[in-house]
Amino acid sequence: VKWKGWSHIHSTWESEESLQQQKVKGLKKLENFKKKEDEIKQWLGKVSPEDVEYFNCQQELASELNKQYQIVERVIAHSRKPAPSNEPEYLCKWMGLPYSECSWEDEALIGKKFHNCIDS
Repeated sequence: VKWKGWSHIHSTWESEESLQQQKVKGLKKLENFKKKEDEIKQWLGKVSPEDVEYFNCQQELASELNKQYQIVERVIAHSRKPAPSNEPEYLCKWMGLPYSECSWEDEALIGKKFHNCIDS
């Protein structure tokens, strides 16, 4: 699940049951996704092996693109959270995404995986 208002690095795998328990909006999207997956399975059973291979390559490319969205391309700005925490946070530009998708992230998260972006 890509959570609204959060960067891709905060995306999580959720069961349908947990989403229903949390009463999240967008369950219609889940239903549409499941329906589309069923249609794809049926289609894959009817097409040539070349079409299946092409489809799988496209899926792999999309997956790699989504992984990029979790990589900090650069840190644009830094700030400190209001008292009492006063912890540093960084405005991050994410690989493959436009500047409109930049997000403020905690130093604890960015400092571990992307300290090279902070230093530059």
